[in-house]
Amino acid sequence: MAVVAKENTEQSSDLSWRDKLRAWWHGDDYVIQHEGEDHALPALPEPEPEPELPREVPTVESWTPRRRQIVQKLFGEGFNQPGGEELMKPLISPLGLNPNLSITELGCGMGGMSRMMARENLWIDAYEPDPDLANAAIDMAKHQGVKQRINIKTTPLDEIQLKRKSVDVVLSKDGLMPVQDKRLLLAKIRAAMKPGGQLMFTDFLLTGSTESRVYEVWWDREPVKPHLLTPEGLQAELESLRFVICYIEDVSHELKNAVLEAFGNYAEEVKLKGKAVDENEREWAISEGEHWAIRLSAIDANVIRLYRVYCRVVD
Repeated sequence: MAVVAKENTEQSSDLSWRDKLRAWWHGDDYVIQHEGEDHALPALPEPEPEPELPREVPTVESWTPRRRQIVQKLFGEGFNQPGGEELMKPLISPLGLNPNLSITELGCGMGGMSRMMARENLWIDAYEPDPDLANAAIDMAKHQGVKQRINIKTTPLDEIQLKRKSVDVVLSKDGLMPVQDKRLLLAKIRAAMKPGGQLMFTDFLLTGSTESRVYEVWWDREPVKPHLLTPEGLQAELESLRFVICYIEDVSHELKNAVLEAFGNYAEEVKLKGKAVDENEREWAISEGEHWAIRLSAIDANVIRLYRVYCRVVD
């Protein structure tokens, strides 16, 4: 039986994630001096008047062109989540991928991991339930000249159909949280696996009480409602489907570091550009920052954690 492992490599901190967001805008000395005050995100300095541009109200409820533009400024070109290729390498590197393998990615977002693999001459079937993200992924694959190697399908993950014993590798990075019936999806993946197949994914798992205030705030603010297993529940489901579990490890610290780095870098860019950054862009960046601050608050409270899971199939 596999052991559910939990990393304890995070450094302790008395600062909340809203404090850290203040640090990104003002610098660490400001936060230390003002610790304990109201944690609402501060307004950035007023820019000089610019020509009138269409103003969009920031939202994390959908993947509008403006939001896709902002997240790429925060997380890197072609990525809608923190970490970019650095957080994808630990998913890909243990798998020994080669062009002879049939690879499926679930919840590909803007297609960053699929393009990364396609540049290595791999062939990928990618599924993304959000049509705006899927279309963006297709456009970027065309732009980078790898479209012929990536078959991107706009399909809810609860509804995907995979051909029996047709897949060598299934990958997913933080894409399974909205899946309502995790056992059904895992059963479909298991049936689709060839002998020796590999399953590698990261997913948010429930590690605290659903009755806590932190959980309620986080769940209410998630744009696509989460459906979470516990680490023990996930392990039981995988074992019942005869997956051989290589490891289940807590990698929440990797996500937190990636978020901190992304917003820290953006804050430095804002300082350098100063009034050249338009106010609406700042509003969108702050909206995205609030979204991630709420997630990280739930992680810090041990209500949810991010796990990386690696399994194999023998037969």
